[in-house]
Amino acid sequence: MSGSTASLLVLAALLVTGLALELSARGGSDRATAGQALGAAMRTVPGRATVLAAWLWLGVHFLAR
Repeated sequence: MSGSTASLLVLAALLVTGLALELSARGGSDRATAGQALGAAMRTVPGRATVLAAWLWLGVHFLAR
């Protein structure tokens, strides 16, 4: 298995897991939705720094080609 194939499989697994968690949260469980979790993270300075770092990482790895 090549590196790009493995990367795509991991990315697909992360997306499916994230979608399942979001649907579970919206279905009435006690989990926070993605929007609620992001809102909670943005209330603190370390949370904002983490969100900024995540956006920078995504931008460098996926958008700057």
